[in-house]
Amino acid sequence: MHGLGTIFCHEMKKIGKEKSLLLGFILLPVISLLMTVGVSLLQPKGGEEAEAQAYRMFFAGVGIERINIGSVDGKDVWIEPVEEDVETFLKSDAFHEYDVLVDYSDIQNVHIYYYENNGISAYLKLSAESFVRESYSSVFAGRLPEGSQIRTTALTDLKEKENANRIIAMLLPYMLILPLTANIANFASDTVAGDKARGTFYQVMLSPVAPISLILGKIFSVCAISLLSSTLYIGLDVLGSVLCEKFGVRDVFGFSGVSVSSRQILLIVLYAVLLCYFFSNLGVLISLFCKDMNQAQIAQLPVTLLCTVSALLAMFRFGISPKSHYLIPIYNLCLIFQDLLNGRARLENMIMVAVCLFVLAVAVMVVTLLSYRSERVRT
Repeated sequence: MHGLGTIFCHEMKKIGKEKSLLLGFILLPVISLLMTVGVSLLQPKGGEEAEAQAYRMFFAGVGIERINIGSVDGKDVWIEPVEEDVETFLKSDAFHEYDVLVDYSDIQNVHIYYYENNGISAYLKLSAESFVRESYSSVFAGRLPEGSQIRTTALTDLKEKENANRIIAMLLPYMLILPLTANIANFASDTVAGDKARGTFYQVMLSPVAPISLILGKIFSVCAISLLSSTLYIGLDVLGSVLCEKFGVRDVFGFSGVSVSSRQILLIVLYAVLLCYFFSNLGVLISLFCKDMNQAQIAQLPVTLLCTVSALLAMFRFGISPKSHYLIPIYNLCLIFQDLLNGRARLENMIMVAVCLFVLAVAVMVVTLLSYRSERVRT
Protein backbone atom coordinates (compact mmCIF):
# COMPACT_ATOMS: atom_id res chain seq x y z
CA MET A 1 0.00 0.00 0.00
CA HIS A 2 3.06 2.25 -0.34
CA GLY A 3 2.14 5.55 -1.95
CA LEU A 4 -1.60 5.22 -1.35
CA GLY A 5 -1.77 8.45 0.68
CA THR A 6 0.23 10.33 -1.97
CA ILE A 7 -2.09 9.17 -4.77
CA PHE A 8 -5.16 10.05 -2.70
CA CYS A 9 -3.91 13.61 -2.03
CA HIS A 10 -2.89 14.02 -5.68
CA GLU A 11 -6.36 12.99 -6.89
CA MET A 12 -8.09 15.33 -4.43
CA LYS A 13 -5.93 18.25 -5.61
CA LYS A 14 -6.67 17.33 -9.23
CA ILE A 15 -10.41 17.43 -8.52
CA GLY A 16 -9.96 20.77 -6.78
CA LYS A 17 -8.37 22.26 -9.89
CA GLU A 18 -11.16 21.09 -12.19
CA LYS A 19 -13.74 23.88 -12.07
CA SER A 20 -16.25 21.81 -14.06
CA LEU A 21 -16.14 19.06 -11.42
CA LEU A 22 -16.50 21.46 -8.50
CA LEU A 23 -19.40 23.16 -10.26
CA GLY A 24 -21.42 19.95 -9.88
CA PHE A 25 -20.23 19.63 -6.29
CA ILE A 26 -21.71 23.04 -5.38
CA LEU A 27 -24.46 23.53 -7.96
CA LEU A 28 -26.43 20.32 -7.33
CA PRO A 29 -26.91 20.89 -3.57
CA VAL A 30 -27.87 24.54 -4.07
CA ILE A 31 -30.43 23.59 -6.72
CA SER A 32 -31.76 20.97 -4.32
CA LEU A 33 -32.22 23.58 -1.59
CA LEU A 34 -34.02 25.93 -3.97
CA MET A 35 -36.27 23.09 -5.13
CA THR A 36 -37.12 22.04 -1.56
CA VAL A 37 -38.14 25.54 -0.54
CA GLY A 38 -39.49 26.61 -3.95
CA VAL A 39 -41.74 23.58 -4.50
CA SER A 40 -43.08 23.96 -0.96
CA LEU A 41 -43.80 27.66 -1.50
CA LEU A 42 -45.57 26.94 -4.79
CA GLN A 43 -47.96 24.45 -3.20
CA PRO A 44 -51.53 25.76 -3.08
CA LYS A 45 -52.13 27.08 0.40
CA GLY A 46 -55.69 25.86 0.61
CA GLY A 47 -57.99 27.21 3.24
CA GLU A 48 -58.45 25.93 6.73
CA GLU A 49 -60.26 22.65 7.18
CA ALA A 50 -63.89 23.06 6.27
CA GLU A 51 -65.84 23.91 9.39
CA ALA A 52 -67.79 20.94 10.64
CA GLN A 53 -71.57 21.29 10.73
CA ALA A 54 -71.74 18.62 13.42
CA TYR A 55 -69.45 16.33 15.37
CA ARG A 56 -69.78 12.57 15.05
CA MET A 57 -68.79 9.37 16.78
CA PHE A 58 -68.85 6.55 14.27
CA PHE A 59 -69.32 2.94 15.37
CA ALA A 60 -68.24 -0.01 13.22
CA GLY A 61 -68.92 -3.70 13.81
CA VAL A 62 -72.01 -3.16 15.92
CA GLY A 63 -75.66 -2.60 15.08
CA ILE A 64 -76.45 0.90 16.35
CA GLU A 65 -79.00 3.54 15.37
CA ARG A 66 -78.12 7.07 14.29
CA ILE A 67 -78.86 9.28 17.28
CA ASN A 68 -78.13 12.78 18.57
CA ILE A 69 -76.52 12.65 22.03
CA GLY A 70 -76.12 16.37 22.74
CA SER A 71 -74.01 19.29 21.58
CA VAL A 72 -70.51 20.76 21.92
CA ASP A 73 -69.74 24.42 21.21
CA GLY A 74 -73.26 24.83 19.87
CA LYS A 75 -72.94 21.96 17.38
CA ASP A 76 -74.76 18.64 17.52
CA VAL A 77 -72.92 15.44 18.40
CA TRP A 78 -74.19 12.40 16.54
CA ILE A 79 -73.62 8.68 16.91
CA GLU A 80 -73.63 7.04 13.47
CA PRO A 81 -73.12 3.46 12.23
CA VAL A 82 -70.39 2.49 9.73
CA GLU A 83 -71.05 -0.38 7.37
CA GLU A 84 -67.93 -0.29 5.16
CA ASP A 85 -64.37 -1.43 5.87
CA VAL A 86 -62.76 0.61 8.68
CA GLU A 87 -59.49 1.40 6.85
CA THR A 88 -61.40 2.53 3.76
CA PHE A 89 -63.77 4.67 5.79
CA LEU A 90 -60.94 6.43 7.67
CA LYS A 91 -59.45 7.55 4.35
CA SER A 92 -62.76 8.73 2.93
CA ASP A 93 -64.18 12.27 2.92
CA ALA A 94 -66.93 11.12 5.28
CA PHE A 95 -64.47 11.00 8.19
CA HIS A 96 -63.58 14.53 9.35
CA GLU A 97 -60.62 15.45 11.56
CA TYR A 98 -63.07 16.26 14.38
CA ASP A 99 -64.66 12.82 14.26
CA VAL A 100 -63.97 9.67 16.24
CA LEU A 101 -64.44 6.08 15.11
CA VAL A 102 -64.99 3.16 17.51
CA ASP A 103 -64.28 -0.23 15.92
CA TYR A 104 -66.12 -3.15 17.54
CA SER A 105 -65.00 -5.67 14.88
CA ASP A 106 -63.23 -7.60 17.63
CA ILE A 107 -65.69 -7.23 20.50
CA GLN A 108 -63.10 -8.07 23.13
CA ASN A 109 -60.49 -5.67 21.72
CA VAL A 110 -62.21 -2.38 20.91
CA HIS A 111 -60.23 0.12 18.81
CA ILE A 112 -60.74 3.92 18.85
CA TYR A 113 -59.42 6.19 16.07
CA TYR A 114 -59.12 9.96 16.58
CA TYR A 115 -56.92 13.05 16.03
CA GLU A 116 -55.00 13.97 19.19
CA ASN A 117 -54.02 17.47 18.04
CA ASN A 118 -57.68 18.46 17.76
CA GLY A 119 -59.43 19.49 20.99
CA ILE A 120 -62.88 18.36 19.85
CA SER A 121 -61.58 14.99 18.64
CA ALA A 122 -59.70 14.44 21.91
CA TYR A 123 -62.85 15.28 23.88
CA LEU A 124 -64.98 12.92 21.79
CA LYS A 125 -62.33 10.22 22.24
CA LEU A 126 -62.83 10.47 26.01
CA SER A 127 -66.61 10.30 25.47
CA ALA A 128 -66.17 7.24 23.26
CA GLU A 129 -64.05 5.48 25.90
CA SER A 130 -66.68 6.25 28.51
CA PHE A 131 -69.44 5.04 26.17
CA VAL A 132 -67.57 1.78 25.54
CA ARG A 133 -67.13 1.10 29.25
CA GLU A 134 -70.67 2.00 30.26
CA SER A 135 -72.61 0.45 27.40
CA TYR A 136 -70.57 -2.67 26.69
CA SER A 137 -72.72 -5.03 28.74
CA SER A 138 -76.02 -3.75 27.32
CA VAL A 139 -74.86 -3.51 23.71
CA PHE A 140 -73.55 -7.05 23.66
CA ALA A 141 -76.06 -8.61 26.06
CA GLY A 142 -76.46 -12.25 25.16
CA ARG A 143 -73.59 -12.23 22.63
CA LEU A 144 -70.79 -13.00 25.11
CA PRO A 145 -70.23 -15.76 27.65
CA GLU A 146 -71.33 -14.77 31.11
CA GLY A 147 -68.74 -12.63 32.89
CA SER A 148 -66.83 -11.72 29.69
CA GLN A 149 -65.36 -8.22 29.57
CA ILE A 150 -63.40 -6.03 27.17
CA ARG A 151 -59.80 -7.17 27.20
CA THR A 152 -58.29 -4.00 25.72
CA THR A 153 -59.30 -0.62 24.35
CA ALA A 154 -56.63 0.37 21.82
CA LEU A 155 -56.19 4.01 20.80
CA THR A 156 -54.79 5.18 17.44
CA ASP A 157 -53.86 8.84 16.98
CA LEU A 158 -54.33 9.34 13.24
CA LYS A 159 -52.28 12.53 13.27
CA GLU A 160 -49.32 10.68 14.74
CA LYS A 161 -49.78 7.99 12.12
CA GLU A 162 -49.64 10.64 9.38
CA ASN A 163 -46.42 12.11 10.74
CA ALA A 164 -44.49 8.83 10.60
CA ASN A 165 -41.43 8.47 8.37
CA ARG A 166 -43.54 7.14 5.51
CA ILE A 167 -42.89 10.03 3.08
CA ILE A 168 -39.17 10.39 3.68
CA ALA A 169 -38.74 6.61 3.65
CA MET A 170 -40.28 6.58 0.18
CA LEU A 171 -38.12 9.48 -1.07
CA LEU A 172 -34.77 8.74 0.62
CA PRO A 173 -33.51 6.10 -1.87
CA TYR A 174 -34.11 8.51 -4.74
CA MET A 175 -32.76 11.56 -2.90
CA LEU A 176 -29.61 9.77 -1.70
CA ILE A 177 -28.74 7.37 -4.51
CA LEU A 178 -29.33 9.75 -7.43
CA PRO A 179 -26.94 12.54 -6.32
CA LEU A 180 -24.42 10.01 -5.05
CA THR A 181 -24.22 8.12 -8.35
CA ALA A 182 -24.31 11.39 -10.33
CA ASN A 183 -21.40 12.78 -8.32
CA ILE A 184 -19.39 9.56 -8.63
CA ALA A 185 -19.97 9.51 -12.39
CA ASN A 186 -18.78 13.10 -12.52
CA PHE A 187 -15.67 12.69 -10.37
CA ALA A 188 -14.68 9.15 -11.46
CA SER A 189 -14.72 10.11 -15.14
CA ASP A 190 -11.55 12.17 -14.56
CA THR A 191 -9.55 9.54 -12.64
CA VAL A 192 -8.07 7.60 -15.58
CA ALA A 193 -9.74 9.04 -18.68
CA GLY A 194 -8.69 12.51 -17.57
CA ASP A 195 -5.06 11.36 -17.28
CA LYS A 196 -5.27 9.97 -20.83
CA ALA A 197 -6.66 13.23 -22.20
CA ARG A 198 -3.92 15.25 -20.45
CA GLY A 199 -1.19 12.84 -21.59
CA THR A 200 -0.10 11.92 -18.06
CA PHE A 201 -1.48 8.37 -18.05
CA TYR A 202 1.76 6.68 -19.14
CA GLN A 203 3.77 8.60 -16.55
CA VAL A 204 1.39 7.26 -13.90
CA MET A 205 1.71 3.70 -15.21
CA LEU A 206 5.52 3.88 -15.13
CA SER A 207 5.65 5.29 -11.59
CA PRO A 208 7.09 3.07 -8.84
CA VAL A 209 3.77 3.10 -6.98
CA ALA A 210 2.07 -0.33 -6.94
CA PRO A 211 -1.04 -0.66 -9.17
CA ILE A 212 -3.25 -1.49 -6.19
CA SER A 213 -2.19 1.76 -4.48
CA LEU A 214 -2.85 3.74 -7.65
CA ILE A 215 -6.32 2.23 -8.08
CA LEU A 216 -7.30 2.47 -4.41
CA GLY A 217 -6.03 6.06 -4.23
CA LYS A 218 -8.30 7.00 -7.12
CA ILE A 219 -11.25 5.03 -5.68
CA PHE A 220 -10.93 6.53 -2.19
CA SER A 221 -10.66 10.08 -3.53
CA VAL A 222 -13.84 9.65 -5.59
CA CYS A 223 -15.55 8.05 -2.60
CA ALA A 224 -14.57 10.90 -0.23
CA ILE A 225 -15.57 13.80 -2.48
CA SER A 226 -18.84 12.10 -3.50
CA LEU A 227 -19.84 11.40 0.11
CA LEU A 228 -19.06 15.00 1.04
CA SER A 229 -21.12 16.34 -1.85
CA SER A 230 -24.07 14.04 -1.09
CA THR A 231 -23.94 14.97 2.60
CA LEU A 232 -24.14 18.62 1.59
CA TYR A 233 -27.04 17.76 -0.73
CA ILE A 234 -29.08 16.01 1.99
CA GLY A 235 -28.08 18.61 4.59
CA LEU A 236 -29.40 21.47 2.48
CA ASP A 237 -32.64 19.57 1.88
CA VAL A 238 -33.06 19.23 5.64
CA LEU A 239 -32.24 22.94 6.01
CA GLY A 240 -34.93 23.71 3.43
CA SER A 241 -37.46 21.71 5.44
CA VAL A 242 -36.49 23.56 8.62
CA LEU A 243 -36.94 26.91 6.85
CA CYS A 244 -40.34 25.82 5.52
CA GLU A 245 -41.43 24.82 9.01
CA LYS A 246 -40.11 28.08 10.51
CA PHE A 247 -42.07 30.22 8.06
CA GLY A 248 -45.23 28.13 8.35
CA VAL A 249 -45.01 26.59 4.85
CA ARG A 250 -45.95 22.95 4.37
CA ASP A 251 -42.81 20.94 3.63
CA VAL A 252 -43.59 18.69 0.66
CA PHE A 253 -40.44 16.59 1.13
CA GLY A 254 -41.38 15.31 4.58
CA PHE A 255 -38.20 16.03 6.56
CA SER A 256 -39.96 18.16 9.17
CA GLY A 257 -42.02 15.25 10.51
CA VAL A 258 -39.19 12.71 10.58
CA SER A 259 -38.27 10.89 13.77
CA VAL A 260 -34.92 9.12 13.37
CA SER A 261 -32.77 7.56 16.09
CA SER A 262 -28.98 7.81 16.18
CA ARG A 263 -28.80 4.07 15.41
CA GLN A 264 -30.88 4.53 12.25
CA ILE A 265 -28.70 7.44 11.13
CA LEU A 266 -25.51 5.42 11.73
CA LEU A 267 -26.81 2.44 9.74
CA ILE A 268 -27.92 4.66 6.86
CA VAL A 269 -24.47 6.28 6.79
CA LEU A 270 -22.75 2.87 6.82
CA TYR A 271 -24.81 1.66 3.87
CA ALA A 272 -24.21 4.94 2.03
CA VAL A 273 -20.44 4.42 2.47
CA LEU A 274 -20.73 0.86 1.11
CA LEU A 275 -22.76 2.13 -1.84
CA CYS A 276 -20.23 4.86 -2.49
CA TYR A 277 -17.32 2.42 -2.34
CA PHE A 278 -19.02 0.08 -4.81
CA PHE A 279 -19.86 2.81 -7.33
CA SER A 280 -16.44 4.44 -6.99
CA ASN A 281 -14.90 1.09 -7.98
CA LEU A 282 -17.29 0.83 -10.91
CA GLY A 283 -16.66 4.44 -11.94
CA VAL A 284 -12.88 3.98 -12.01
CA LEU A 285 -13.27 0.75 -14.01
CA ILE A 286 -15.42 2.52 -16.63
CA SER A 287 -12.99 5.45 -16.77
CA LEU A 288 -10.17 2.97 -17.37
CA PHE A 289 -11.58 2.03 -20.79
CA CYS A 290 -12.39 5.58 -21.97
CA LYS A 291 -10.19 8.11 -23.79
CA ASP A 292 -11.42 11.31 -22.13
CA MET A 293 -13.84 12.69 -19.52
CA ASN A 294 -16.72 13.19 -21.94
CA GLN A 295 -16.57 9.60 -23.14
CA ALA A 296 -16.36 8.36 -19.54
CA GLN A 297 -19.35 10.44 -18.46
CA ILE A 298 -21.42 9.10 -21.36
CA ALA A 299 -20.38 5.53 -20.48
CA GLN A 300 -21.54 6.14 -16.89
CA LEU A 301 -25.07 7.09 -17.98
CA PRO A 302 -26.49 3.52 -18.11
CA VAL A 303 -25.32 2.96 -14.52
CA THR A 304 -26.91 6.20 -13.32
CA LEU A 305 -30.11 5.34 -15.22
CA LEU A 306 -30.22 1.86 -13.65
CA CYS A 307 -29.87 3.37 -10.17
CA THR A 308 -32.62 5.90 -10.87
CA VAL A 309 -34.99 3.16 -12.07
CA SER A 310 -34.20 1.04 -8.98
CA ALA A 311 -34.91 3.96 -6.68
CA LEU A 312 -38.19 4.72 -8.47
CA LEU A 313 -39.29 1.09 -8.25
CA ALA A 314 -38.58 1.08 -4.53
CA MET A 315 -40.52 4.32 -4.07
CA PHE A 316 -43.70 2.75 -5.38
CA ARG A 317 -43.49 -0.67 -3.73
CA PHE A 318 -46.27 -1.71 -1.38
CA GLY A 319 -46.08 -4.00 1.63
CA ILE A 320 -43.09 -6.11 2.69
CA SER A 321 -40.76 -7.38 -0.05
CA PRO A 322 -39.77 -11.07 -0.17
CA LYS A 323 -36.26 -12.02 0.94
CA SER A 324 -35.13 -12.70 -2.65
CA HIS A 325 -35.51 -8.99 -3.49
CA TYR A 326 -32.72 -8.20 -1.02
CA LEU A 327 -30.27 -9.95 -3.36
CA ILE A 328 -30.95 -7.58 -6.28
CA PRO A 329 -28.05 -5.07 -6.43
CA ILE A 330 -28.97 -1.41 -5.79
CA TYR A 331 -32.68 -2.21 -5.45
CA ASN A 332 -31.86 -4.10 -2.25
CA LEU A 333 -30.16 -1.00 -0.85
CA CYS A 334 -33.26 1.09 -1.57
CA LEU A 335 -35.31 -1.47 0.35
CA ILE A 336 -32.95 -1.35 3.33
CA PHE A 337 -33.07 2.46 3.47
CA GLN A 338 -36.87 2.31 3.56
CA ASP A 339 -36.96 -0.51 6.10
CA LEU A 340 -34.63 1.36 8.46
CA LEU A 341 -36.81 4.47 8.45
CA ASN A 342 -40.03 2.47 8.74
CA GLY A 343 -38.66 0.45 11.67
CA ARG A 344 -39.07 -2.92 9.94
CA ALA A 345 -35.47 -3.78 8.98
CA ARG A 346 -34.55 -7.40 9.71
CA LEU A 347 -31.01 -8.34 10.71
CA GLU A 348 -30.70 -11.10 8.10
CA ASN A 349 -31.74 -8.71 5.32
CA MET A 350 -29.32 -6.03 6.54
CA ILE A 351 -26.42 -8.50 6.57
CA MET A 352 -27.42 -9.86 3.16
CA VAL A 353 -27.39 -6.39 1.57
CA ALA A 354 -24.10 -5.36 3.21
CA VAL A 355 -22.33 -8.56 2.10
CA CYS A 356 -23.79 -8.29 -1.41
CA LEU A 357 -22.52 -4.71 -1.85
CA PHE A 358 -19.08 -5.45 -0.42
CA VAL A 359 -18.55 -8.58 -2.54
CA LEU A 360 -19.58 -6.71 -5.69
CA ALA A 361 -17.23 -3.83 -4.86
CA VAL A 362 -14.26 -6.17 -4.29
CA ALA A 363 -15.06 -8.08 -7.50
CA VAL A 364 -15.10 -4.84 -9.52
CA MET A 365 -11.82 -3.73 -7.92
CA VAL A 366 -10.16 -7.05 -8.88
CA VAL A 367 -11.36 -6.63 -12.47
CA THR A 368 -9.99 -3.07 -12.47
CA LEU A 369 -6.56 -4.24 -11.25
CA LEU A 370 -6.45 -7.02 -13.85
CA SER A 371 -7.45 -4.60 -16.61
CA TYR A 372 -5.04 -1.83 -15.59
CA ARG A 373 -2.12 -2.96 -17.76
CA SER A 374 -4.10 -4.39 -20.68
CA GLU A 375 -3.45 -3.17 -24.21
CA ARG A 376 -7.00 -1.91 -24.60
CA VAL A 377 -6.55 0.36 -21.62
CA ARG A 378 -3.37 1.86 -22.99
CA THR A 379 -4.87 2.79 -26.37
